Amino acid sequence: MSTAATMEVIEQPKKTDLSLVPAKPQPQAEPASLNLVDRHPLLVVGIAAFIALSAAVGMIGSIVVWLSLRHSGVMAP
Repeated sequence: MSTAATMEVIEQPKKTDLSLVPAKPQPQAEPASLNLVDRHPLLVVGIAAFIALSAAVGMIGSIVVWLSLRHSGVMAP
């Protein structure tokens, strides 16, 4: 057998027609209903962190106030 008989013929694919593809993308208009969360996606995380920090400070503050009142004798039995 010769080499030509064992070789596979690979056809070149047809070239794609790029005439329908625009050269420059068209600017898209922004939707009218853009709210604050869409423009600032981390705003929700910041609000949740502020609420958690406020709750933590309030809880620790209430414990410190309770201990100081108990130590001063105001809450003595």
